[in-house]
Amino acid sequence: MLRKLRNSFHDKCLNLMIGFSINRRQSKELSLRNCWDDVLNCLLFWPGDGLDVKAADIVIMRIKKRFQGVKLTVVALPGIGASLPQDVEAKIIEINKGSLNLFGMPVRALKDEILDIRADLAVNLSPEYNPLASYLCLISRAKVSVSFADLRGDSVFNFQIAPNPDREGIDRYRVMANYIG
Repeated sequence: MLRKLRNSFHDKCLNLMIGFSINRRQSKELSLRNCWDDVLNCLLFWPGDGLDVKAADIVIMRIKKRFQGVKLTVVALPGIGASLPQDVEAKIIEINKGSLNLFGMPVRALKDEILDIRADLAVNLSPEYNPLASYLCLISRAKVSVSFADLRGDSVFNFQIAPNPDREGIDRYRVMANYIG
């Protein structure tokens, strides 16, 4: 019960900061024709409740195939951590209790680490809306950001993938992979 209350409080704080950050940010036009060009650094947000390695493999391999030589950075949200396919080389940033303050907001060191990546593409692999992943994606300043569709993510993500509701699990990630590449 206490954990649920704390998580709810953290989500509210993060959503407030998302709104504040969106109001402060200058809008940039994004050309649909050229938005996928020159992706050198990709930031992947790994869901806290874990992810089927096969589902992640589909998206990661599509990114590596589409963007030759891309540098991958995986941000493992609080939970089980990231379990990447064996043949994938990526930097992993684990978010633990020390990475977040009392309000559930990322500490300065984590923000700086995300900014230093200079991501061109940010992909949120969370199957549901995740305020922490959304906020980190927003502060990454990635030119292109992709997530599964949710009204709360409209102002954060450039592209939201809305697979057919009949699709579940790994099929949803196939749709995302096809969209990316």
